[in-house]
Amino acid sequence: MNDTVRSRWESVYRKTEYKVMLDEGTITLRIGQYDAEAERQLREHTNLKREWYIITPCNPRSEQARAELNLYYFNELRYEVETRSGNWFQALNCDPSAEWPDEPGFLLADADRVWVMDLGERFYQNALVTAKIGEAPRLLWLNN
Repeated sequence: MNDTVRSRWESVYRKTEYKVMLDEGTITLRIGQYDAEAERQLREHTNLKREWYIITPCNPRSEQARAELNLYYFNELRYEVETRSGNWFQALNCDPSAEWPDEPGFLLADADRVWVMDLGERFYQNALVTAKIGEAPRLLWLNN
């Protein structure tokens, strides 16, 4: 990861709200903030055992893409997720200031880390969001 890209986007990603749509409602996750109730809900509704990841295919390299392209990328990622990962839920990355468009994606529970990182790199994402049980969400920077 280029240090310039990381320094430019890290504060933006840290302010983002990462919403996960569970059958029983939506939970909101934030970088660096452990939420025991959100984790309890994730464990209960996703059967989470170890670690989760949030990935979006939208706006590659944090450059705004046309809505049609983002929809295409989303459908491509959905195909990958449906054919490989058995435990996934829709997610939405939201800028609370509304300066950046919402980015749909997925929360993958207990997925293979190498596969998820590969997906992020194939969709030209700068970072993923991840957390292990008992830990606050954090950024996982990629090398694309």
